[in-house]
Amino acid sequence: MPARALLMDLDGTLVDSLADIAASVDHVRVAFGLAPLGKERVRTIVGDGALLLLASAFADLAAPPPLEELWPVYEAHHERQCVKLVTAYPGVVEALARWRKDGLATAVVTNKPLRFARRVLEHVGVHVDEVIGGDSLAERKPSPAPLLEALRRLDVAPRDAAMVGDGLQDLRAGKAAKLRTIAALYGFRDPAELRREGADEYWVRFGVSED
Repeated sequence: MPARALLMDLDGTLVDSLADIAASVDHVRVAFGLAPLGKERVRTIVGDGALLLLASAFADLAAPPPLEELWPVYEAHHERQCVKLVTAYPGVVEALARWRKDGLATAVVTNKPLRFARRVLEHVGVHVDEVIGGDSLAERKPSPAPLLEALRRLDVAPRDAAMVGDGLQDLRAGKAAKLRTIAALYGFRDPAELRREGADEYWVRFGVSED
């Protein structure tokens, strides 16, 4: 564990939210007369934020609807959907409570819109010191900017922190910010992709390193 702070992705790292995300994506596709993608297809396009998720979800069209038409449909649906099926991964709530009691500073740094991230965290009972959403700054992961902003708020130097996530965006942002990186092999991304990207540590369950 890092000496002072742990930064964490949300979807696929702290919570299994794939069913809710897929439900909202498919709601938008059906609203525009298209067949749903299904959870396993949506799994492959999650991680870069809601707008890029929608762009990817309509990439099969030669002339997809503009994002300014897609976004309000997704936003209205996900406002209700984001807390319907989501669950915290095993051990998350307990580990974070223990670490915070021991003095470890914690922050969620996600590409998910901030209000959805806060709703999900409250719903599953995960408490952290700071939350940075995909719309909190001008840049999102894999830019290091959201991680550095989280550390600024926590008053912790990069050398004393780590970033854990299940996406390439998380590892790349962590490396760019000069943090220790931890790959969550249990999340949405193919573990082989994470290993090819490389990390300082690999978790098989939240807080549990592989042997």
